[in-house]
Amino acid sequence: MARSNFKLLHHLPHLLRRAHFEADALFPQIYGTALTSRQLALLVAVDQRPGASQSEVAQDIGLDLNTCSDLVQRTVSKGLLRRERSSIDARSFCLSLTQEGQQALADTTTKALDYRDALASRLSASERKQLIALLRKMLGFGD
Repeated sequence: MARSNFKLLHHLPHLLRRAHFEADALFPQIYGTALTSRQLALLVAVDQRPGASQSEVAQDIGLDLNTCSDLVQRTVSKGLLRRERSSIDARSFCLSLTQEGQQALADTTTKALDYRDALASRLSASERKQLIALLRKMLGFGD
């Protein structure tokens, strides 16, 4: 493709990056600044799989293990998460929510629909559903 024909605003990687930036900028407007979007994803993943290892949770939320370890440490220091050695494999750590973490999750998940609606405000309901389906397919998540 000739450079003169290249349209940045039609280039999928560029659009995905811009959509990510827009989602990140909108997050604190809806949720406040007590949690980051990654910390919220971590709390949701741990809530859905209590006792899961750090490695399993990292996979669930799409982070490499080192990044997830840093995220876990920050979330533990906020008192929202408990990190304990596995009784099955002493090399790994299992994660669970503290009472404060459960409360933070309850407080924030009620805002999920507001966040989704604000982020997708330019899309119709059917376009939103189609976008989600296409992104899931692109990422290999299936149905």
